[in-house]
Amino acid sequence: MEQPETVKHATLLWATAIIAGIVETVLAVSEIARESGIDAGVWMNIGVRSVVYIGAFVLVGFFARGRRWARIGLALLLSVVGLAAMVVPSAMQLADGESLIAAVGGDGDAAIAFFVVRLLHIAAVLLATGLMFSASANAHFRKPQPVTA
Repeated sequence: MEQPETVKHATLLWATAIIAGIVETVLAVSEIARESGIDAGVWMNIGVRSVVYIGAFVLVGFFARGRRWARIGLALLLSVVGLAAMVVPSAMQLADGESLIAAVGGDGDAAIAFFVVRLLHIAAVLLATGLMFSASANAHFRKPQPVTA
């Protein structure tokens, strides 16, 4: 069954969002390592994020193969929970008077790089979400799913 272009593009955008999340983690850990070193809490955070990123890539793979449950999983976990985790803290900092760069990118040496990657991450999630629920994607996911052994 041929995928519509919207599903192909959404798949690429989801992969872009996940890679952006990985880059954000690398930037944040690099900043922490420069300032204070990496302790057990940082390693725990890296472990949790690694599980999340691997799980997200698995969901994207199933989404690309037309699995309805993966589309719902991406919508709930990444479009709602993940996006809220990125946007709400920044919005709260903006409300407290922080600059846009500081609220989104932090205040370290990598603030501008983090800011740019975070905006790419957010844009990729928003665009992927819109595409995966477009008319052509909806029609694609309404078709009977293939039976696998």
